[in-house]
Amino acid sequence: MDEKFPAQSYKENVLADCFDDAKEYFLDAYHQVDLAHAIMLAEQKIITDQELDAMLTALRGLDFDAIRATTYDGSFEDLFYLLQREIAARCDPDTAGKLHTARSRNDIDVTIYRLYLRQSALTLLKSAMDLRKVLLDLAADNHETIIPAYTHTQPAQPSTMAHLLLAMAENVGRDIKRLQRAFENMNYCPLGSGAITTTGFPINRHRVAELLGFTAPTVNSYASIASVDYFTELLGATSAMLVNIGKFAQEFLLMAMMEFNAIRLPDGFVQGSSIMPQKRNPVALEHIRAIGSKALGQCLGVITSIHNTPFGDINDVEDDLQPLIYSGIRDANRAVSLFANTLKAATFNYGVLRKRAGENFIAVTELADTIVRKENLPFRISHSIVGKCVRMAIEAKSDITFEILQIAANEAIGYDLSLTVEELEQAVSPENFVNIRTIYGGTAPSETRRALGVEREAEAADDEWYIERMSGIRTASENLDAIVAAKCADSQA
Repeated sequence: MDEKFPAQSYKENVLADCFDDAKEYFLDAYHQVDLAHAIMLAEQKIITDQELDAMLTALRGLDFDAIRATTYDGSFEDLFYLLQREIAARCDPDTAGKLHTARSRNDIDVTIYRLYLRQSALTLLKSAMDLRKVLLDLAADNHETIIPAYTHTQPAQPSTMAHLLLAMAENVGRDIKRLQRAFENMNYCPLGSGAITTTGFPINRHRVAELLGFTAPTVNSYASIASVDYFTELLGATSAMLVNIGKFAQEFLLMAMMEFNAIRLPDGFVQGSSIMPQKRNPVALEHIRAIGSKALGQCLGVITSIHNTPFGDINDVEDDLQPLIYSGIRDANRAVSLFANTLKAATFNYGVLRKRAGENFIAVTELADTIVRKENLPFRISHSIVGKCVRMAIEAKSDITFEILQIAANEAIGYDLSLTVEELEQAVSPENFVNIRTIYGGTAPSETRRALGVEREAEAADDEWYIERMSGIRTASENLDAIVAAKCADSQA
């Protein structure tokens, strides 16, 4: 004999978990959708004003605390049906049933998913904006702060702290743009798409979208139900940012090594050891990397899970999957927020960085360039002369002296260079190396100040964008509440 729905295993392994997730993520969104849909039905004369009044009274009378405390018992399929039952208990069941006119769980689900996800996206965006601000504020104070730049983890050339931080800020700025585009493409309302082909009722999809604070309704109803790029685009943008965050965190974690001694975290961001009294472990930086990696794994896991699913309504992209999306975005936000606050509290050992910028011959690229300019030699030959200078200096345990330079030149080209001692000293100076690189995107303080100005303009524009989007959502919610309150007041007058 067939077991009555839901089978115990299905109840335990699917419906109970999905119900708990829906209560956590979607209860408020369901309520907003019901209110907006009811108002639109009345405005379109699909239901009467009396039916609207009964629906709104029932909807406003729902006990959300009791619903959140409800344990799944199998007497209803999911949160949608529990809400329908609770609404019907508060008004005429036939009237309650009319609330579901011209809609399906399909278009409701995709809408509530977007309602929740767009707020998560804005939260992550704000944390990214905060991180960029910290980077830019630090850069503003360090245009002349000389540091060593590294390639292949080895000392490469002198740079400035501003140049490094602006590089990171520029990356984060692109991450912000990607997140903004993901939000904009997500912020369209699928309600009215029905199961997949819309409805024969004369609904107003634009009105519902307006009431819920969406930019507009989605267009093609098939795509509204079947498409998943409303979340894959966000996950892609988040994944790109997490790769950046991981690389940045690794950079600062290396700087925090005692042997490197370039950054120090305050006590609030370090932990000691249970056995080693001297330890100051920079755990905040470790957690940034670890949480970011966890978030990236979740984002990529979602994309992997749905990459070959059918183009239509399918459970693969719905109740079981959605919480993983939100968890990935939440963990991404944790990593980015922690990063911003850790860097804001950190101090840098600029003296050590300046010292290292003058070691390991890292300014000699400019010596090779100077020889090319002064002697009119091919760079290949100049490179060979300077390379020999470095080898000779290492053997002599000294810097590159004027004598070493001329010996190397004679071995390479058979005669002395016309460079003076003063010109040699300037050519291997880290400050000179940095200051003459005034090329667009270079290290010179004049150029990093220009670049900072550009980043500040982008920062201001993004702040304005964020305020407008947050205000739009908040205003729509307030307007919906006001319309509901006015309708209820009119019915009681």
